[in-house]
Parts: sequence; structure tokens; C-alpha cells
Amino acid sequence: MKTKTVILLVVLVLAIGGGGYAGYRGYKSARQAKLIKQTRKYLAKSDPRRALLFLQRALRYNPRDTEACRLMAELTETGRSPAALVWRSRVVELNPRSLDDRLALARTALAFRDYASATNALEGVDQAGKKTASYHNIAGTVAAAANQPAQAEAHFLEGARLEPQNLVLQLNLSVVRLQGTNDQALAEARSTLQRISANPTNSTLRCEALRELAVDSMRHKQFQAALALSGQLLQETNSVFRDRLLRVDVLRETQSAEYKPALADLQSKAGTNTANIFELGTWQLARIGPSDTLAWLRSLPVSAQTNQPAALLFVDCYTSLGDWRGLQADLEHQHWAELEFIRHAFKSLALRGQELNSAAQAEWELAVKVANGQQGSLVMLLRLAGQWNWRSEGEELLWTIVNQFPNEQWAVQALSQVLYFGGRTRPLMMLYSQQVKRSPSDLTAKNNLAMIALLLDAKELKPHDLAREVYGKAPTNSSYASTYAFSLQLQEKNAEALKVIERLSPQELETPSLAGYYGLILKATGNSLKAKAYLETASKAQLLPEERKLFDKARAGI
Repeated sequence: MKTKTVILLVVLVLAIGGGGYAGYRGYKSARQAKLIKQTRKYLAKSDPRRALLFLQRALRYNPRDTEACRLMAELTETGRSPAALVWRSRVVELNPRSLDDRLALARTALAFRDYASATNALEGVDQAGKKTASYHNIAGTVAAAANQPAQAEAHFLEGARLEPQNLVLQLNLSVVRLQGTNDQALAEARSTLQRISANPTNSTLRCEALRELAVDSMRHKQFQAALALSGQLLQETNSVFRDRLLRVDVLRETQSAEYKPALADLQSKAGTNTANIFELGTWQLARIGPSDTLAWLRSLPVSAQTNQPAALLFVDCYTSLGDWRGLQADLEHQHWAELEFIRHAFKSLALRGQELNSAAQAEWELAVKVANGQQGSLVMLLRLAGQWNWRSEGEELLWTIVNQFPNEQWAVQALSQVLYFGGRTRPLMMLYSQQVKRSPSDLTAKNNLAMIALLLDAKELKPHDLAREVYGKAPTNSSYASTYAFSLQLQEKNAEALKVIERLSPQELETPSLAGYYGLILKATGNSLKAKAYLETASKAQLLPEERKLFDKARAGI
């Protein structure tokens, strides 16, 4: 009887435990939904502080909740905090196939002038997504920001073809054409913007058209028109803070007596609004320099100075001035929440600027650790490493991104270029080997691995078999053909090697990356005179150390 009681108790406990866990999980899910609902409620009431409190609680319960991460991205974006990039990237990590989330990441990256992140976000869009007007609109905007007007125009034209009535695409197409020199195209672009600026139903688009017309007038030194347009813009109900900033810019360019009072008024109106502080601070840094901007930042209320956008502006000022001690002192005793890894990175910069290299290295390692393997955070650190020309740190970050996020092809390509231009042949072979393991059907990766393994005589990778396999599947590819021909030449099958490589066109054979291998094969088949010209062509190209040694030896023997 006692045994039965024990068994029944065990069964009862297991039943309650199972039901209890399911019940707890359901309770947690309901609580999460309630917190997100409360967040939306306070956002609708324009109460971001309370919204943030509920949202932070939701993320503590479930940091991988896509909706919560998306809301945090929107909230931080409203406050002009670069943390928005981190949250947008996290949403894409959690939902990589979402077109809307990738486009949102690209838009946010553009807002913070992170053109590489914007481009990378768009590269992950699938073929169906790339056939939408919304994709072409963002892709065109990214191309325009990267000073690629032809690509931008092509994207906007395709978007307009897909949605002929979309005024946003018409506006963006006109803005790109304003950068050109064709008088007819310029006149048509201005005419379109003037038509949109008179749109009776869409104040947002009216404002955007007026902004672009004012900027165009400034660019062509039509200052009276710029004054009139910027004044008209301020009368619009949807006019925003940056329109006041545009007006101040026009007054400054025209050397108006109203400029200084208008700037002082704008500085006063920025108040404690983080978005306004960021926009005005960024403008001042570019227009009137870091010293005056720093003085203005110090005049702000203490609560405003410690907000992320203002804190980053302080950093930009100290960095521009080369005041490394000031930067280090400013960064002490702060906490940047989601951007804490960035604070450690700038602290590393400040220490290195004072030649405190060991401490700087320790701070950088802490920055990477605090980034916690989050793709967006790692990419932001990579961007800083590139800006500061920290090559070894940048390479390490690229390896981390490639290993943790193997589908991010931009990282593979970037690391490949870093290793190639750095003459790092063996690490390059490691990278290509990883690519082949992850994507066995990738012929380009197999060809790259075969060529590097041939140069390093890495027989364990069976490079001759790889070269033959790749060439057999795509014999008209010039790169694959040159790798296979080189493989044959190393096996002393010189006549066969010559036959393979001479199937390429004369133009292809004169490509520096192929010319050296053609020269080697020509020399091996007894045509040293012809080989010399091709080896000379190759000597002017960017080569791996093993290639240069190989070609130089061949030239020396002629």
C-alpha cells in the first residue's frame, strides 16, 4: 500500500510538473503580449519613456521576441540613437527572409550614413523581393547616397515602372536627376518637384519636394529662391526641425544678419529632444567645427548630455580635435546600454591615441566581448575598425562574422579581399576551404581553393582533381580554364595546358590575373619570346607572394 502511495505521488507530481510548465509558459507568453500591448499604447500617446519601460521588461522576458525587437528599433530610431542599427540588425537575424525588415534596416543604416550596412541588408533580399517597387526605392536611395547616380536612376525608373502612380518614386527620380548636367533633364526634374510641392493632399511629400528645391537652389547659388523656398517650407503643417536647420543653412550661406539669431534660437529650441540635439549637433560639427559644437553640447542640461546621441556627438568632437585625454575622461563612468560595446571601442581609441597600447588592446577585446556575437554590433565595430585603419582588428571581426553568420556573403567577399591584398595566402586557403565545405556546389569557391592549393602545393586538398572538376562543368569560364591549365602545367602536361588556355579570347589572355599563367605555359612549351610580354603584363598586377615569385622566376630565365 505504501508503494502504491509513492507511485501515485510521483505520477501526480509529474502531471502537475508538466501542466505547471505548460501553464507557466502560457502565462509568460500572455505577459509578453500584455507588455507589448502596453508599449504600443504609450507610443500611441507619444509617451516614449513609459513605452520604453514596458518594452525593456518584455525583452528581459524574451530577448528573441521579433516584435519587441522591432518596436525597440522604432523607438531608438525616433530618438536618433544609433542603437536603432543594433535592433534593426537583430530583427533581421531573427527574421532573415523578411523583405520589410531588411528594407527597414537599410533605411536606418542610411539615416546614420552607414552605407555598407545598408548595402549588405539589400544583398540578402531574395529574387522575389528584388522585383518590388519598395526594394527599388530603397536600393536607389542607397545608390544615390553612395554617389552612384546611374544605378540610382535605374532603380527608381524600375520602381516607377512597377508603380507608375507612386509619387515617392517620382520625387526620388527627380532628385537624382538634379545631380546631372543635362539642361532638359534638370528642367523636367524641377518641374516634377514643383508639381509635387503643390500637391493639395499630401503635406509630407510637399515638404520633401520643397526641401529638395531649396537645396537645388543653394547648389546653383540661387539664394533668393532658396530663401523663398525655405521660408515656404516653414509654413507647412508637416514642417519638422530639420527644416528650421535648412533655413539656418540658407541664412548662413547668404551671410544674412538673421543667421546668428536664428542659430541661437534653434539651439534653444533643441532643448532636451535627443533627435533635435543629434541633427543640430551633426550640422554644427560639419559647418562650424568641433570646438564650438563642444561648447554648445556642454551648455545643454546634464540629463541631455548623457543621452546616447549627445554622448556620441561629444565623442565626435573630441576625436576631431585629437583630444584623447578629454575623450577618455568623457567616457569614464558612463553606460551606453545597447551601445556599451561602442563606448569601449572609443575608449580603446582614446588609449591608443595616448600610446597606451596594452590598455587599448584590452579595451578593444572588451568591446568585442560586450558585442556578444550580435551581428549588428559586430558590423558596427567593423565599421569603426575600418575608419580607424585598424587592419588586424578588422580582419579578426570579419573572421568572426564569417564563422558565425556564414550566409553573409558580403563578409566572405570582404575577408577574401583583405587577405588577398594583404598577401595572406594560407589564411585565404583556409577561407576558401570553409566555403567549399559549406557550399559544395559553389564552383567559384572550388576554383579559388584549387588555385591557392596549387600555389601552396597543398596536395592534401587534391587541387588537381578540383581544378579538373570545375573546368569540366564550366569550360568557357576564363578563370576556371586558367586554373585547370596551370594544374596541367604543374603536372608537366604542357601541350594540353596550352590547348586549354588558348581556347580563351585574346582579350581574356591579356587580363593581368590570367596573363602570368599564360606566360608560364608559353615558356614551358618553348615560346619564351611571346611569354615575356605576358609575364610583363602580370608583373604590374596585384599578385599573391607565391604568384609573384613564380612569375619573377619565369621572367628571369628568359
